[in-house]
Amino acid sequence: MKKVLWFIVLVLALATLSDHPVLLPYKQQLYAKFSDSTHNASKVKSDQSMRAIKTRFAEIGGSLGRGQQTELERVASSAANVLEFYQRYCVERQFHQQLYGDSITQVCAVIENNRGGLTN
Repeated sequence: MKKVLWFIVLVLALATLSDHPVLLPYKQQLYAKFSDSTHNASKVKSDQSMRAIKTRFAEIGGSLGRGQQTELERVASSAANVLEFYQRYCVERQFHQQLYGDSITQVCAVIENNRGGLTN
């Protein structure tokens, strides 16, 4: 445990002194690597959320009509469509001509469960 504490102190000390001209290029390179990896990680999360939404929509669509399945496919075509659908029909509770009742409740629940990965 002491080693971890000393490591944290060392990292914080380096971060504090990293504006020194000798350390600045290394800090910028390290920052660039971390920012690239975090950007890629958020993209993976978004892709995973979209896959989960498409899978669940396909399961829900199995018991619905062809027009409703087509609408679910359209909604699941992009993260922007999913978020727009969620805002309009789940948050604002506007009436959807094809999805209503239990089906809209299920769709909103799926989006709610996976919405965190889409907003990145």
